[in-house]
Amino acid sequence: MKFPEHITIISDEVSQDLPKIQNFLREFQLPGIELRSLNGRAFKDLNRADVTELVTASQAEGWRVFGCATPVFKCDLDDAAAIVAHREIFKRSLDVARELKCDLLRVFTFLRTPNPAESAKQARVSEHLAGLVDLATGSGVRLGVENEHSCLAATAGETLAILAPLAVDRVGVIWDPCNVLYVPDALPATPADLTRIASRLFHLHVKDAFRHGSRAPVSMHIASGTPVGIGEVDWRAHLRALRATGYAGLLSLETHWRLEKIDESLLHLPAGHAFSHGGEAASRTCLHNLRAMLENL
Repeated sequence: MKFPEHITIISDEVSQDLPKIQNFLREFQLPGIELRSLNGRAFKDLNRADVTELVTASQAEGWRVFGCATPVFKCDLDDAAAIVAHREIFKRSLDVARELKCDLLRVFTFLRTPNPAESAKQARVSEHLAGLVDLATGSGVRLGVENEHSCLAATAGETLAILAPLAVDRVGVIWDPCNVLYVPDALPATPADLTRIASRLFHLHVKDAFRHGSRAPVSMHIASGTPVGIGEVDWRAHLRALRATGYAGLLSLETHWRLEKIDESLLHLPAGHAFSHGGEAASRTCLHNLRAMLENL
């Protein structure tokens, strides 16, 4: 893994404005972006002008869209109407991904409920994901299942159990070890977890956080973002483990921290101008930290 050729960044962690994102890519010589929100609109709400702007800019400057962040299946497993609506979002997302020449769509595993590791529940999630695989057949687009603290696949074990019945080449993991810090009662992710999921690893999110003590107010999130490399994710150990697996994909910076503090809840609903405010400066700090760690492995 080398900087910058193996590094990308989630677009709205820099700005909502494409010219500013492009300037950032040039500054760090990054090969492209992971697309989440732009021009104040979430990926699922991008309009024709937004997509045309992205296609034109990427072709002119030679960078790529390496992943598209859909909200698909970040809904209740028992909400049949929501599932139908999310399948429609997925169909539209496939069309946009193909136009952007992007082969990876992020999806989720339904909102977390008690007993998330219940086998019958996990089997239902797998079945719904298999339905998305059917929709994507022939498109050349893969599904990247992100482990997410608010969803049924939050830890490495939960994620692997849900993916087990699904085709290895069609469905893989977008692994985010930092997200595990936000799961109540879960042990922090370790490099061993990364090694466990290595055979299914499509993409890796890089961010950092620290957990609050037991006396933190109930209303407070269990953890808060920090610059990459100074939180509770041992990124140096994770990067060494990643290199040992022979991983050939990208590290995607998901800064999720700001020099000028914003509400932590906003960081968990990333989209729009308020979320991106201050993102460029914070992302610059995190990229410098990540580069230093990679150079000193």
